Amino acid sequence: MTTARFLMFASEALVGVALITHIFLPANFAIAFTVSDRAVGIPIRWFVPLLLISVAGVFSTAALVKMGWTLAHVSVSS
Repeated sequence: MTTARFLMFASEALVGVALITHIFLPANFAIAFTVSDRAVGIPIRWFVPLLLISVAGVFSTAALVKMGWTLAHVSVSS
């Protein structure tokens, strides 16, 4: 399995894990961020899946760049 295919597979698996964690995480816990003098709370049920989907997006983008790089450097015989 090539690196690009593995990265695409890993990104799809991370999205699946994100959906499962969204279902099973409790809704009443939050992560608090302080922005200047205000505290902003994001429910952990949203934060963890969004983090996993963001990592999956990075993996997918890296795989697409790798695939494009490989296609750009294929020698064509005339």
